[in-house]
Amino acid sequence: MGRGRLKRRHMAARIVLLLLFLLGFCCTVFPWGRSVVRSAYILPALIAANQPSVLVANGEPIKHTQTTIPSQSGVVYLDVYAPDSPAPMVVRARSGVLVVAGVGDNRQVPQLVNLLEALARTGMVVMSMTTPTLMAYDVSVQDTDATVQAFKKLQSWPGMQGRRSGMISFSGGVPLTCFAAADPRIRDQVAYIAAFGGYFDTRTLIQTFGRRSITIDGKRESWQPIDVPIEVLTNMTTENFAASEQDTLRTALAPKAQPLSSGELATLSIGAQDVYHLLKGDTPAQVDSLMRSLPPDLQQLLDQLSPRRVIKDIRAPIFLLHDRNDPSLPVTETRAFDAELTRLQHRHEYVEFHIFDHVEVRSGLNVGQLIGDGTHLFSVLDDLLYAGS
Repeated sequence: MGRGRLKRRHMAARIVLLLLFLLGFCCTVFPWGRSVVRSAYILPALIAANQPSVLVANGEPIKHTQTTIPSQSGVVYLDVYAPDSPAPMVVRARSGVLVVAGVGDNRQVPQLVNLLEALARTGMVVMSMTTPTLMAYDVSVQDTDATVQAFKKLQSWPGMQGRRSGMISFSGGVPLTCFAAADPRIRDQVAYIAAFGGYFDTRTLIQTFGRRSITIDGKRESWQPIDVPIEVLTNMTTENFAASEQDTLRTALAPKAQPLSSGELATLSIGAQDVYHLLKGDTPAQVDSLMRSLPPDLQQLLDQLSPRRVIKDIRAPIFLLHDRNDPSLPVTETRAFDAELTRLQHRHEYVEFHIFDHVEVRSGLNVGQLIGDGTHLFSVLDDLLYAGS
């Protein structure tokens, strides 16, 4: 009787050990297993805005390298976070991801650095890029080549060995990753695009700013943008205006600026007046007529700055993420992106969240919110990391 129990315990222990071995083997060898493990490590780093101790203790040691490369629009600043050890034999080469964090100089932003380091500790080569234009709170189609060159640099990084890499973009970085992913030079090498808190069509975006409202499920809601996207759109839409008009609009659309008087408005061109009213949001009933009267060169510029323009040329799967109550860029833009991808039968996923303030995790969240959105975030992470395996 005692010997029988002992044998059964030994057998159970062997089965458990075998299952643990098989689980570890699958999580190491198979792409789906590696993506699950990486997602489990990265998710706490995203939600808690810091790296879990288990990732720091058990993840790979990493090295941070800063460098620059040239492009058609000028210098490109690169921050590379990569494992400081050879790639495991079972994977032969590492996977990589290019991150475009949007406007401003985000290189020292704690949440971004935390994400880059967390990704690298899971064995990925992570490259974050920015340009003088992005750092000046502007988005230009001219930075498409900068994004392409950064991606090519990532592809040639030691340990990559030609592996296909993904792109993760936030806010104003979304159009650049879309433009680059559609570029014939790299589009077949892009494993996926993750677009968080971006926009789809510059025209409808400006219309929303002009109306100060969005329509969700047939119901109109008030929508009040914060100051930063107004500054960015001012820079984006005035590049062809006279320098004096650019200065006037930047000053007039700055936070807490006094409205322009009728006399001051009269000194501006019709196009500059239209842009002022659209971004100021002071004539919501006239938005459609203001959009129609924009000068032809600005109409063309708005088309060039829209991810909608290149969507049919993108071959990689696209993962769309947006906060439902985003005050920087309206959620309706990503909903329109999702609808068009669905119409085109392009492989994609779309998830809306409630735990982010634009693209950063909000503080003071309750457990229910974290679990609910955390589950969706884990699913997206798993899918996109698998796509890049």
